[in-house]
Amino acid sequence: MGKKPLSEKQIKSLRKLVDGKPLHELLLNLSVDLMLRGSDLLNLKVADVISESGNIKTEVKVKQKKTGKTTLSMPLSKNSIESIKKHLIDKSQNEFIFKGQKAYTGKPITIQQYARIIKGWMSDLGVEDTSNFSTHSMRKTKASVIYDKTKNVDAVRRLLGQSSVTATSAYLGVTDNSALDLARQYSI
Repeated sequence: MGKKPLSEKQIKSLRKLVDGKPLHELLLNLSVDLMLRGSDLLNLKVADVISESGNIKTEVKVKQKKTGKTTLSMPLSKNSIESIKKHLIDKSQNEFIFKGQKAYTGKPITIQQYARIIKGWMSDLGVEDTSNFSTHSMRKTKASVIYDKTKNVDAVRRLLGQSSVTATSAYLGVTDNSALDLARQYSI
């Protein structure tokens, strides 16, 4: 079974827990908004979210490493914009957003560090078994909320940059039973 997405309630609680922690605030907000794979998220640079003139972008496009495709222009929430304003406005365009503690290397944190941060968040929220949560949980969070509210697998597929509805359905955990439940809700 795949990793679980976080609930809207968990995200709201986490926002309070990470307030004032730059790396964590940026990771939480941008990972939810952009729905990127961990490798693509961690490789974001300041120039991806702030224009050369210093304006915070309201939408972000990213070329995905796995597929080579560019994502749709993903809108940034007010939470992401506030985090960017608070923590990145004076940074160089070429800097990685998610710099590690060894900032002198100039490299972003690793996927393993990102995964440990997420497990720490879940532990802080009181989740006993954190093994069901990882970097894919963050990618899935907004996608799952959108799917739950719209049941539009194709729209979610496009947002995630996936090539098939079948893959997206599997990714979201859409089962035959959930599809049949939808069919039972409607009679003509």
